[in-house]
Amino acid sequence: MLVSGIEYCDYPNDRGYSLIFFDPPRRLCVTLIAVAVFLMNGPTLGEPWLPPGDTLLRSDIQLLADSGVLRVPITTWPLSWSNIDAAVDNASIADLDSVVAQALQRIRDRLRVERRTGSAGIEGWLAASSEPRVIRNFENTPREKGEIGARMAWMGQRFAAKIETRTISNPSDQDSFRLDGSYVGMAVGNWMLSLGYPEQWWGPGWDGSLILSTNARPAPQISINRNLSTPFESRWLRWVGQWSLTSFMSQLDDNRFIEDAMLFGLRVTATPLSGLEIGLSRSAQWCGAGRPCDAEAFSNLLLGRDNVGVNVAKGQEPGNQLGGMDLRWASPVGHLPYAVYLQWIGEDSRQGGPQIGSWLRQLGVEFWGKGPGRGWQHRTHAEVADTMCREGGIGFGGAKPHCAYSHYIYQTGYRYRERPIGHGIDGDRLSYSVGSTLLDSRGNSLSVLARRIAGHNVQGSLLAIPKKMAELSVSYRRQFSLGSLSVGVEYSRFRQDSAESATDGSLEWWARFTTR
Repeated sequence: MLVSGIEYCDYPNDRGYSLIFFDPPRRLCVTLIAVAVFLMNGPTLGEPWLPPGDTLLRSDIQLLADSGVLRVPITTWPLSWSNIDAAVDNASIADLDSVVAQALQRIRDRLRVERRTGSAGIEGWLAASSEPRVIRNFENTPREKGEIGARMAWMGQRFAAKIETRTISNPSDQDSFRLDGSYVGMAVGNWMLSLGYPEQWWGPGWDGSLILSTNARPAPQISINRNLSTPFESRWLRWVGQWSLTSFMSQLDDNRFIEDAMLFGLRVTATPLSGLEIGLSRSAQWCGAGRPCDAEAFSNLLLGRDNVGVNVAKGQEPGNQLGGMDLRWASPVGHLPYAVYLQWIGEDSRQGGPQIGSWLRQLGVEFWGKGPGRGWQHRTHAEVADTMCREGGIGFGGAKPHCAYSHYIYQTGYRYRERPIGHGIDGDRLSYSVGSTLLDSRGNSLSVLARRIAGHNVQGSLLAIPKKMAELSVSYRRQFSLGSLSVGVEYSRFRQDSAESATDGSLEWWARFTTR
């Protein structure tokens, strides 16, 4: 397996320029495998992060936050287990509602697994689907028709590593062997430096994120993350509350118009009030073949000197940026179990206007409480996402087609391996979704999602998404002594580009079994 992995990673870079960080996938893959094998020779623990994709765990963590048990930022995934551990350490089950107490107990049970010592944690899985899901939400559903994989995690006092390998049948991007989810990391004070392929999700949405979601495969990256979200000690900044920061630099090593473009990301979140979490995010494509990759270009990008017609001439842009804010507020009025959330992400500037003049928007509301049976709970959401750029200070002006996730220099757009890096519906579309997850005390869950998508054809889009589409999906997850089984079905009705075209329908399925 190691030999196959190194052979898969080994390819020359003959484009005639030097990459300022690393040359993926060869160097990154070899580094991951070599460091992980070296570290596996010592005492073992779990892993420091909880990756996105597990709707059951997210529902439990969100319930603890909404109930006041957790007072840490939780809208930036992967989450730090040490941060969650510190927050729930002193919580008393006796003082909690039965449903909240069950969620707390499940989180503590998971934490005991993550902290166990004596041998490396090993997990395997099998996944299959009739067709890969074109639009992924937070749930970890198969990206391909078939895959078999395994992961091994190790964590020490300062170092951590996870090797996650999978073999794909009939891959859509020709990569039959993948290391998605793998990393090596080193703790430096309250920070974790890492190198790998982590899955990421930025924002409070359940059906999508406008700036960074798990819809596309993870690209190789270097990242830094704050482990514990402890408040500032300064009295001038103490009002910020618990805060977290994550930043990364990745290389888009797929087949692109600008080969080997870099992707920079930065996100800061804080909880200034009880039940309120605010996030600020930026991402930028820059560098690549034939593009400036020096410190001056990066500093211009950081300072926002990349808006054509505002502060830079056309052709001198250092990059293609997105940036904006999101918030989630539990019970802002009254004491009912609900929360509202939004995400506003600015795309490229409009000429002669402010630096951010074209906005993508997402709004949502959540409800939660006891379910229909004994020991059951539910978490239900309704969400609207609009990826048609709109002008104006807050994005309610005129429409600007072919703006979202597109750029005249980086013509492949804000996409990686033929999938949007942001929201799965891609640009110039409007999505309405309603979803609900029922959870029982044993950790089984039933999820239902209804979604309607409408919009225009997207210039440069690589997705075969019809102009109009309606979907209904149902998935069930069952826990066994040997692992867990997830199965799902989705029925879609769609109409192609023209209004006169017939309405078609399809029924798809997927399944995944994961060992303990």
